[in-house]
Amino acid sequence: MNTPVKRQPLLFNGYAEGSAWQNGFAVYQDIAGLAQLHGGQQAFYQKLVTLVNTPPVFEVGSYGFEIHEMTEMSALNFGQLAISNQPSFHIPYLFTYVDHPEMTQLLVKQLLMTAFATRPDGLPGDEDNGSMAGWYVLSALGFYPVTPGSAEYVLGMPLFDKVTLKLPDNQQFVIETTQNVDHHLFVKEWLFNQQSYTLPFITHQALMTGGTLTAHLGLAPSLRE
Repeated sequence: MNTPVKRQPLLFNGYAEGSAWQNGFAVYQDIAGLAQLHGGQQAFYQKLVTLVNTPPVFEVGSYGFEIHEMTEMSALNFGQLAISNQPSFHIPYLFTYVDHPEMTQLLVKQLLMTAFATRPDGLPGDEDNGSMAGWYVLSALGFYPVTPGSAEYVLGMPLFDKVTLKLPDNQQFVIETTQNVDHHLFVKEWLFNQQSYTLPFITHQALMTGGTLTAHLGLAPSLRE
């Protein structure tokens, strides 16, 4: 007769490849509702500030050992942002939802300039079917689809002096950047087809129709009214 084997119960912390810091912001479909649950826009803004300023320490939790996502977050040293893993891709853009686009611009440009390179180790995390490179390409263009399926792209920080997207029917969408130097970390003004543009996003329809989006960069963020 075989003696039953006593097994220790498995302990799970409820998260995969991240902690409450990263997964707690994964409400892509209702950022405004998430902000209200935190006590409003200002409280949510302070929570985001705390996230990026909290040291990138971690606990192994139910894994029982250090996994590469933990190592990569710590090595990158952008607080608990963890852009090295896909659940955090949208987090830098959340500042724009609470009326602080300058923080989005600052974080995105810093990440583009320091977390990515053309070396063999030039990605901050594993590629996962092209997602890491996809984040870089979209963010370098100057916008990102925070909410999938919404047909809106949140504006961020374009990296290049000029990019031309070739569209069907011989149309094109151009992204231009002026005063584009490394130490200009903020967008002073957006223009769309040479007219002042104050929306924090651009629609897919506008992109596919064609036109020119211009970002004037500067040393300091523009003061809001």
